[in-house]
Amino acid sequence: TPPTAELPHWWVGQDMVDARDGLNFHAGQKQAILNAIEAHEVLGNGHANWTLKDLYQQVAPDALLVGTRLAEVSAAKHAHPKYCFKMATGTGKTWVLQALMIWQLLNKTAAATEGLDDARFTRQFMVVAPGLIVYERLLDAFCGKLVAGGNGTRDFATSDVALFADLFIPDAHREAVFAFVRGNVCSKNEIGLKATGNGMIAITNWHLLAE
Repeated sequence: TPPTAELPHWWVGQDMVDARDGLNFHAGQKQAILNAIEAHEVLGNGHANWTLKDLYQQVAPDALLVGTRLAEVSAAKHAHPKYCFKMATGTGKTWVLQALMIWQLLNKTAAATEGLDDARFTRQFMVVAPGLIVYERLLDAFCGKLVAGGNGTRDFATSDVALFADLFIPDAHREAVFAFVRGNVCSKNEIGLKATGNGMIAITNWHLLAE
């Protein structure tokens, strides 16, 4: 798609990397982002019902012959696109997450502008943290840090999306992404209560989801 042609050049194209002078994704982040796009949009070949079994058959067919793996990946719970990235603590998983959300958002928006409903992409996101510390970090990343004495108000200018906009978002799409994030993030207490007509970024912690 046109957004997918544009974004990797912005993120990891050598001319853009040189121009940003240090504000760039490291090699592990770059690999995770590009692998997700490759698996979902390129290897998936446009199929909205692309599954984990399909992905194995494309990239690691021999692995399906080991033990019970074929039966496992054929289970109903895996009958949808599903990707996992193994990244250590402190290696920037949140930045990978934000880049992939921007990829999904801009593609869904571009398709809608053309009158299309491309089921490969979405404007509906749920971000689940393993605990309260990471949950608060995610709120900082998307909404900005808490304002002192601000009664829970957050300063969007201190969010990752705003602080590192030169890395995350091409100039032409910046205001649209800012508007989406500012208007559509739901904290765990707002999920199901806050009206977000054109999409959602629901942020919660695992314990609340499990309950």
